[in-house]
Amino acid sequence: MCAPLDEPVLSRAGLPERVARIDLGAIQANVERIRSMVSPSRVMAVVKANGYGHGMVPVAQAAIRGGAAWLGTAHVSEAVELRGAGVSVPILTWLHTSETDFDAAIRSGIDVATSGWELAHIAQAARRLEQPARVQLKIDTGLGRNGATAENWDALLGQALELQESGLIRVTGIFSHLAVADEPHRTETDEQLAKFHEAIAMAEDAGLDVEVRHLANTPAALSRPDTHFDLVRVGIGMYGLSPFEHLSPADLGLVPAMTLATVVANAKNVPAGHGVSYGLRYTTPEATTLVLIPLGYADGIPRSASGGPVLVDGHKRAVVGTIAMDQLVVDMGRAYENPGDLVGSEAILFGADGEQPLADEWARAAGTINYEIVTRIGPRVTREFVNSAEPQTPGEAQWQITVSTDSLEQTQSVAAQFAQALRPGDLIILDGELGAGKTTFTQGLGAGLGVEDGIISPTFVLQRVHRSLRGGPDLIHVDAYRLGEDPDALDSLDLESTLDTSVTVVEWGKERVEYLTPNFVQVSLRRETASPGHTHPADAEVQTDFSAEDEDQRTITFRAFGERWRGKPPQLTGAE
Repeated sequence: MCAPLDEPVLSRAGLPERVARIDLGAIQANVERIRSMVSPSRVMAVVKANGYGHGMVPVAQAAIRGGAAWLGTAHVSEAVELRGAGVSVPILTWLHTSETDFDAAIRSGIDVATSGWELAHIAQAARRLEQPARVQLKIDTGLGRNGATAENWDALLGQALELQESGLIRVTGIFSHLAVADEPHRTETDEQLAKFHEAIAMAEDAGLDVEVRHLANTPAALSRPDTHFDLVRVGIGMYGLSPFEHLSPADLGLVPAMTLATVVANAKNVPAGHGVSYGLRYTTPEATTLVLIPLGYADGIPRSASGGPVLVDGHKRAVVGTIAMDQLVVDMGRAYENPGDLVGSEAILFGADGEQPLADEWARAAGTINYEIVTRIGPRVTREFVNSAEPQTPGEAQWQITVSTDSLEQTQSVAAQFAQALRPGDLIILDGELGAGKTTFTQGLGAGLGVEDGIISPTFVLQRVHRSLRGGPDLIHVDAYRLGEDPDALDSLDLESTLDTSVTVVEWGKERVEYLTPNFVQVSLRRETASPGHTHPADAEVQTDFSAEDEDQRTITFRAFGERWRGKPPQLTGAE
């Protein structure tokens, strides 16, 4: 019995007709989980195909909050969109055609992969722009898609070295892709790993010194530590889905990020023997209630997935009959006294909580993989983002601490203590008048980080690189004063290319380099005896000798911004 025609159907207020709820907190947590498993290797979060259907830009931002050091996309256009959204971390893009906009990639500081043929196009674009391209070389170790074959690898290395020596490209990485890492018993992964080692050895013998080497995808990241190298590329795992047939997300400590939901469009009682949908491939075995769900293959639900589960009225029931373009039918398994009461109630096709079906169940029903289930959800389905971190408002610091020092040695000691809290990707912005001790502070950071000696004011060199002596991050020391207000001058230093792998310290960087990352620490140094208003004149003598005693008291204030610095500040000890 249906509701009378003159009675309105009530639904829950604000419930979208069709929605994919994306839990950005789950994505962040999944990245954090995987990052902890693969450390010291870093994570490249793969956000191609609109973030596997989840929404590329919000997903990328959540992944970065979770500690992703790189992003990966298939197409240059995807990477350019990320840059346009303010994403500054390194991005690799790997699937190109002769029509790919390599100019846009170079202008945006995007790494482009090459199997060989692309190099000529990339070099041509670099020559036009008078700007070197960042290039990663791919070796085909057995997947049979992109990548130079073993026979062509030596020639690719030679061509890349020639272009690098001419200043047109910088070879930043070497990578490959595994074919059967999701089947851990297969020996082909061992064979591919051996070929990758051979390719790296050849590159090193040829004289290439790259920033990153990467081979592992999600299944290898979770099961093959010997494939981790410098980066692991995490796709399906960051979305909370398992790449393994016999392991659930919960088994891996992951949380599915997408919940696909809608509202019941119609409900009615039918007798036994009633046909359902095109082809009448299903007839009701007994009197029952049929529920109409307004999602179909135009929304990405596989037409072949009859039998897929839907949670309606607290019960998980199966799709029956053929899935149509816009709708599908669920047999509730019994006849409701008032089936119209179901109209407007929520129906969940898959999610993560409690009794909700999983995307894996839909994959089994359709004879496919969970990757396809989430990625193909169409644009008619609204994306609703939940559990996103609250954005930092301008001027709001995660924490602030102030330390006083009485000597050069104490200033350096405080900086060395602070260095213990630093990791690759950290940006330190130094602020203070001439003689306040910015370079002295940087010397202490260098000592704490264990980098090469010789830290002096970078005023006339603008940028100095101090290499780590113990396998940690290098220290990039920059003076932004002489760059003036010209943003192109700052861009010329290409700080983005080293930001992820180094600790970057910028003197006079306040209100000039914050665009590089939302995560930074501003360190303000004040010398009590300095003349008020004393600034950094263009012809100021550069102080390079710090051997003399300096008994002037300094006040050092640390203000930390961004999710990277959420939590307790480091413990720093200055003057008693």
